[in-house]
Amino acid sequence: MQFEPMTILPDLSDLVVEQVNITNEVTVTVRAASPTASCPCCGTISKRVQSRYTRTLRDLPASGRPVHRMIHVRRFFCQESTCVRKIFAERFPSLTLPHVKFTLRLQEALREMGFELGGEAGARLSKKLSYPGSPDTILRLVKQAELPTASAPRVVGLDDWSWKRRLRYGTLICDLENNTPIDVLPDREVETVSAWFEKHPTVEIVSRDRSSEYAAAIRKGAPQALQVADLWHLGKNLADSVSTLLARCRAEIRRGLHVQATPERGEAQPIPEEERHPVRSRSEEQARVARRTQKLDRYTQLIELHDQGLKAADIASRIGISERTVHRWLAHGSFPKARRRRRRPSLIDPYERYVLSWWQEGNRNGLQLYRELTARGYKGSSKAMYNYLAILQTPQSDAAPSVPLKLRRRKSVPSLPAPLENFSAQRATWLFVCQPEKLDQIQQEELMRIRQASPSAETAYSLAQGFMQMIREHTGQQLDTWLSSVEASHLPELKSIARGIQQDKAAVVAGLSLPMAAKVLSKGM
Repeated sequence: MQFEPMTILPDLSDLVVEQVNITNEVTVTVRAASPTASCPCCGTISKRVQSRYTRTLRDLPASGRPVHRMIHVRRFFCQESTCVRKIFAERFPSLTLPHVKFTLRLQEALREMGFELGGEAGARLSKKLSYPGSPDTILRLVKQAELPTASAPRVVGLDDWSWKRRLRYGTLICDLENNTPIDVLPDREVETVSAWFEKHPTVEIVSRDRSSEYAAAIRKGAPQALQVADLWHLGKNLADSVSTLLARCRAEIRRGLHVQATPERGEAQPIPEEERHPVRSRSEEQARVARRTQKLDRYTQLIELHDQGLKAADIASRIGISERTVHRWLAHGSFPKARRRRRRPSLIDPYERYVLSWWQEGNRNGLQLYRELTARGYKGSSKAMYNYLAILQTPQSDAAPSVPLKLRRRKSVPSLPAPLENFSAQRATWLFVCQPEKLDQIQQEELMRIRQASPSAETAYSLAQGFMQMIREHTGQQLDTWLSSVEASHLPELKSIARGIQQDKAAVVAGLSLPMAAKVLSKGM
């Protein structure tokens, strides 16, 4: 069989091909072309051969066939009497590294797979492409790669990422001009982040999320840098607020859609609020109440349709929930309370007894407690400690279990499906923040019905589009007008995000105004 050696061996300048066998696999036997070799320790050239052995390497496949390299390696005597190595094996720097079973180009291919897909997915793809390599091998090659170094970064972005979700977080720092990672910090504490910035005085612009800790760290370590609020986080904060508002207004939206009047039914007894538990922020409490309000409206709608004689499958289709949920709610006989989530382990758990004793003694200085816990070996953040103190500070209510929502059963003629019976706040949020020209006709009609059905939704849509327009067109000078409109809207969900913007206004205005920063940040972290 005739072939071109360069299709299998890209560089033959220092190698001699002795034999090629092609069956289900390709085996290429080669040896060094030079009669001499240099000692890897002292560099002395030697031509005295001590012995020979054969080394087998794996290479990139050829036309789907695995390729093996059989290399005849010579051992030489070192001619330098003072060299610590008396015998050495010749090296093939253009082909592979010492003690490695893969060629350089195969290692590079596996490394790129690891960067793009990770260990497990990269190994699955390499197997389909006839590339040898396990997940551990791919990850090892990724870890051995040298990251590009930014000697004098000018525009950087930082965000947190989890070493272990909900327990321990680090900080990822990227060069946003080159779109490359720079460093990974072990935590997100102010001292750690500010120390990094002190070592990099060339930083001029810092993109960050809405974290107050990062803001304090930048002010301390890089006072000369301009802080810019990340546009992605700003958009996400707005979307979360809109979703919470729509969930709270679900009943108002359905009523505004002129749902056909149902036969008179018994008055439902009020359902008392569930036992309150402290939450981390006001926005989370608003989201919790909104989710419960949306769930209560869906349950009420389910009972109405069930009284009209509809089957569970039809009810599920019209409301937008699963048939299994319909059966479960009907079997429950009352408004289903949300299951309490199992508490995740926390770094403060080993110190609960000490904190409880400290609290019962009448102490209330959180900074002092944090110092005492740190001296005892506490590795968590101060925020986690204050969250635990909030649990001790908030009295648990003695609220009784939810009173069953009993409705008088009266069979009636099933009503025809009404528009948006399966309304979902999560799905509708996209309609509120998306550019109107990107919506198709069905989406535009659905959005119009929601806006016409609820004055709150109409106001929220106007404010959401105004904020998204500032993000898209970088018109931060309109922020004050937008904040005034939010204050006049009396929508608590949007007022919450407005308060947060006021506290971080300079960074938000910079993110919404600077064209250069917006262009860099659009590449994202």
